[in-house]
Formats: sequence, C-alpha cells, structure tokens
Amino acid sequence: MRSQRIIDKTEVVTEGGIVTAMHPLAAEAGAEILRQGGNAADAAVAAAFAIGVVEPFMSGLGGLAYIVAHDAASGRTIGIDGSAVLPAAAREDMFELVEPPMRGSGVYGWRATEDEAAESGYRSPAVPGAVAAHTRLLDELGTMSLGQVLAPAIRLASEGFLLDWYVFANCASAMGRLRRFPETMAVLFLPDGTPFRPVDHDDNCLPDRLRQVDLANTLRRIAEQGADGFYRGEIAGAIAGHIQARGGILTEQDLAGYRPQVREPLQVSYRDKQIAMVPENTGGPTVAEALNILEGFDLAALGPNSVAALHLVAEALRMAFADRFAYLGDTTAAAVPLAGLQSKAYAAARRSQIEIDRGPVRQPAGDPWAHPPGSQTTPARRQPPERHTTHLSVIDRHHNMVALTATIGQLFGSGVIVPGTGVLLNNGMMWFDPEPGNVNSIGPGKRTMSAATPTLIFDEQGPLMAVGAPGGRKVISGVLQIMLNVLDHGLGMQASISAPRIHTETGPLFADVRLPNGVIQGLRDIGHEVVLREETFLSSYFARPNGILVDRDTGTLRSGVEPYKMSTAVGI
Repeated sequence: MRSQRIIDKTEVVTEGGIVTAMHPLAAEAGAEILRQGGNAADAAVAAAFAIGVVEPFMSGLGGLAYIVAHDAASGRTIGIDGSAVLPAAAREDMFELVEPPMRGSGVYGWRATEDEAAESGYRSPAVPGAVAAHTRLLDELGTMSLGQVLAPAIRLASEGFLLDWYVFANCASAMGRLRRFPETMAVLFLPDGTPFRPVDHDDNCLPDRLRQVDLANTLRRIAEQGADGFYRGEIAGAIAGHIQARGGILTEQDLAGYRPQVREPLQVSYRDKQIAMVPENTGGPTVAEALNILEGFDLAALGPNSVAALHLVAEALRMAFADRFAYLGDTTAAAVPLAGLQSKAYAAARRSQIEIDRGPVRQPAGDPWAHPPGSQTTPARRQPPERHTTHLSVIDRHHNMVALTATIGQLFGSGVIVPGTGVLLNNGMMWFDPEPGNVNSIGPGKRTMSAATPTLIFDEQGPLMAVGAPGGRKVISGVLQIMLNVLDHGLGMQASISAPRIHTETGPLFADVRLPNGVIQGLRDIGHEVVLREETFLSSYFARPNGILVDRDTGTLRSGVEPYKMSTAVGI
C-alpha cells in the first residue's frame, strides 16, 4: 500500500451563465462579455481570441478551430469547420525525405523530412482558419460587435499578463526548437533567451509580464475590419511576404481565398438524447460510431468504471478507431463511407462481435461500405495523437450553447511569429504524409483532419450539456466517457471529468492508475493488455476535458474542468 495523489476542482453552480476554458484569463474574458449582456456565442468568441493570447502555444490567430453552437430562441444548431487548408502550391513531393527512412519529430509519426521542414519553419504553415471561424460564429449567432468581444484579448495583449507555471513550463520545454526563430524568441522569451519568470508566491522576485504589442495591433485591425483585416491587406501581405522570403509557399491569394465551412452538425441519437458534433474531418464520426455500438448495452446496470462497463467501452473504442484509421480522410480527396460508419445497422453488426467476457475484439475494422455500399478508398496510415490544442465551453442564462476546440498544430505550431503582426503560424503540413501516393499525402487545397470533438447534447427539455477537450485522439475517448458518465451513470460534470478514464485504439488498453486494483486485474483477466498511466501536471494521457451541464432538478448550470492544469470555470 502507498499514498496516492488526490487532485480535484470545485464546480461552479449558477443560473447566470458559465464559461469553461483551459486558462483562467480566457474564462474571465468570456464571463466579462456575459456580464455585459452578451450571449454564449459572444462570450465564446471573446474567450477564443483571449486564449490565443495567454496560451499561445496551443491556439491563436495562426491556428484553426472547430465549433458547434446552438441558439435557444430559434432552435438552430450549426457546426463551423475552421480547419487549416494547404496552400495552392502544395505538392505531395515538396519535401525531401530523410534516408534511411526514420520517423520525423512531428506528432503524427510520418516519415522524417530534411531539416524537419514539414514540422517546423517557413514551409510548414497551412492557411489558418481560426479567425474566419470565430468571426463567422459571431456573425451567425452573436449579438455584440467584433470590437466589443475582442476588447479583453486586446487588453491582455497590449497590457500583458503575469505568467503562471503552465505558460512557463510550455515555453521552457520548447526553447531548443524555437531558438531557430529569432522573431519568436524576441516576443515570447527574455532578451537573454530564457523564459519569462512565473508568479511564485514564496519568492521575493517579481514575476514577468508578457506583453504582445504587435499582436494587440493585429487584433485591433480585426476588430475594425473583421476577418478581412487578417486575410487581406497589410496583415496578409506581411504573413505571405515573411514566409515566401524564407522559402515558404503560403501566398496572399491563399489567405484571401480562405472560407470556413458552416454545416449542419453531425446528429446522433443516444438513448433518449440528441448529440450534435462537427461532421466529417473531426472526431465526431468516431464518437458517433462508438455511441451507436454502446447503445445496445445496459451500461447503467453495470456501474461506472466496472470491469464489464470498461470492457465494453474499450471494445467500442477499438472498433471505432480501427474504422477511423482504415476509412476516414478529407472527403474531397477520397471516397469516405461516412453514412455507413454512422449508421445504426452498421453499429449493430459491429456490436454482435463483442464478447461480454472476453477481449479484445478479433476483427477491429469492419466494412461500412455495405451500409450503404460505395467505392473503396485507400486505408489511411495510423497516426499517433497530438496534444497541443485547447477547448472552451459556454452556456448562458438562456441556455444558448457553444463548444469550441482550437489548435495551432504542434506545440507553438510552426515556431514562426511573423514580425510586426504577433501572429504565430500553425504547422499544418505535419497533419499530412510527406510520402507521395497515400490518401493523406500533401496536396493543394486539402483540409486537415482533426480529432477535435466539440459536442452539444440535448434532452426532451432542450439544451443539456456542452463538452469537449484537448488531447489529440484521446479527445475521442475522453469526450465519449464524459458523456457516458453523465448520461448512463448519472454523474455530475465535475465528477465525470475527475473520474479515472481509459484510452485504447488498436493496441494496448491504457488505464488510469487510480482505477481499483481489482478492476485493472479484471480487465487483464478478460484478455486486455493493460498499461497503467498516471496523469500529472504536464501529461495528457487521457485528454483534458471541460464542460457545462444543465441540472434538471434545480435549473442551474454546473461546471466541470480538468483538475491538473490551469483549466477554470467562471460563472456570473
């Protein structure tokens, strides 16, 4: 026997509205807008721009975003795909591959490129979609002006903010990679090349304040001119000029031609609930398949985190991930059996292969083309998960809801801050295979495929829940288990997020060390190869969810945030 670390966070309970985000200053920015009378869309846009200022290594103006949002008055729910798009000059053979073949430094496990050109630097950025996605959300469902909702982010960038351990740790971990980019070092590090000092309440040294004056000016331009202030004119010219002068391919035309995709959300029923997610190139189709499989089992009777319940969740995840790896990709570049993967009939066929007392399933990948039939596509190569993402959730007093997941790619994206703009660009090339001839190979105009799974849930009374997470493909298993904890097991949002989780794809079953020894042994007895993981302040083994739940008994809103990081809920 030995002692265990117990870390948790309290929930916020209110009727007035809640914002949850990965950094307290971003949550406060959203809450500030709610206090001023803004709705959930207004608050979400404010928090999204603010998080790019205070958590620049995870998201920002140079990144991408996926959003699902609901307007309570009209009953309208929309999905916004702000994924990055490869430049028109992108070619599948544009990078020189390292010989002999070896895995690159990027988070996706593709083959290494010379000088890590596909993962870092001036040839790695794709056309960013975040600014277009955020402003489109405001246009579609917001009530305030862009200038009003950008005010908190502009203030944080111009006046600066005191650093905390979280920002310090991420900056320190990236020092070696970022030293190649003097413009970036000049903004995010001290003149001697060391990280800014964080707040330390036991130290007499004053903490450093990170000011980003150029970024503040870019935000002001967007506030005045809308998305065109970023994708056209002076800012676009500065971005394209800086990139092309150093051998990159991103052009002003690429930027000017970007449009986010506003779609009907992917809708899946689970028991008596309706679940809305962003469709196609996200984690939504994979979560939908897992939910459809699990709907045929009485998870509530098995109990939360029991051997039997975890076994079934693991088997559903294993099947859904195997199908993801085999079939999903950019639907404009290859045939993808989305209808089959999301069908109840296909899920029933998959479910019949699960044995209640033995695993793993013998045939993890199925044949979704039979539901309905279609043309075959080349199986996608497996990709290891990325972790450098952020998520925020908002529900206001009228029960308008937003779930928004944003990323910049790898930690600090491309590593390139464009001088005079403060814009840190994504490294979207790393989402694609640098080897020619594969379904995920580089190509002009291709959209990135992400595990982002921002999710809204409705019951017979209306809006019920907003949830999502950073954490790469572990977002898929994390968001799934949060939903199951709430919908099947009756847990609150904070209890659902704080509870131990599992993650599995097509290999071992990764399990939180906090699970009881008997449960871990029971999973091993069934046949699972269980690998234990202990979550820490710097790890992301089981994603980092946050969300908000409507308490049907009291009518109040209740928050839940990941316990280990700076994740914060702010209510009004």
